[in-house]
Amino acid sequence: MSHDAVGIIGHASYFAIRYRHPGFGKEYLFNCDSRLFEKERGEALMRKLRLITARNRITHEILNAVFMRQRAYFHSGSPLDLKPLSRAELALTIRAGNGADPVIDASRISRFIDGKTVVVPSGGEKPLKFFFPTSRDIHRRAISALMDEERQELAAGKTERPLNDGEIRDRLKERHGLAITRRQAGFCRQELGIPNLYRRKGGGGYSSERRRFSAACRLDTDSVKKNAPSTPGVYELSLAGARIEYPGGADSVFYIGSAGNIRKRLKEHLKPYNKNGGIMAYLEKYDCFFRYIALETGWHEEKKLYDLFAADFGTPPRCNRASPRGGGWEVHP
Repeated sequence: MSHDAVGIIGHASYFAIRYRHPGFGKEYLFNCDSRLFEKERGEALMRKLRLITARNRITHEILNAVFMRQRAYFHSGSPLDLKPLSRAELALTIRAGNGADPVIDASRISRFIDGKTVVVPSGGEKPLKFFFPTSRDIHRRAISALMDEERQELAAGKTERPLNDGEIRDRLKERHGLAITRRQAGFCRQELGIPNLYRRKGGGGYSSERRRFSAACRLDTDSVKKNAPSTPGVYELSLAGARIEYPGGADSVFYIGSAGNIRKRLKEHLKPYNKNGGIMAYLEKYDCFFRYIALETGWHEEKKLYDLFAADFGTPPRCNRASPRGGGWEVHP
């Protein structure tokens, strides 16, 4: 487990929270003996022990409430079984159950879950923030899984055409009980970089690769700091609510790049000294998104995605001034 993991959540015939360090599972009880407070050091010790007790109660209350809300996920291990959960909603649930002792509000929950992880029954380590998805997160995840299934069925000849946004909406309602509009389904699909049914029917190479990207995030300083990883990988920059006309069709992507540190590179794109004038122009005129694929070794995927985009749309992305070739760059004439 990572150094900041706080415990192991498991479920066999009953639910149990196992803490990495036994100190998280203890509380200190006091008999109010006045001799304990005779010296200043004794009083300071009491304060510290009470703080530890409060921390442990808060830890246990939050973990237990998260499990009760997301128990379907802990049983199945499928992210599709997660339910929407906000900090404020969890705080209300906890206060209703423990009588506000200790007081746990949304702000305290946010501070508690930051940087902490748990090991789940299905294996692997999950950040506590993973268990607080928004409704939009859940919609995107369900649509992504549905599109993966569609791609397999199209390849196997089990279906004749892709789903339109209305049919995507109906499938989500039927399978997961998710009530969204046709327009919301289309917007989530676009955020995932999944083209409409006509382009999916054509089976473009770049379109199929888009499912590997993360969800689209706003390309601004706060969003990059919150959502972009400090790891190697490839990334894609696109317009929000606008499209660029290419010889092979319209698309929102205007740049594909790679970096040893995705977060650092995206921050550089946002700086006023960014040398790519095309990217700067789009950032000044439009709201933009970024998506990424984190890679442990090598960035050969950049060339692959670049070539697939060029093959699908008849030209490279608008702001790519050079073509990746092996470990270097080849400038276009």
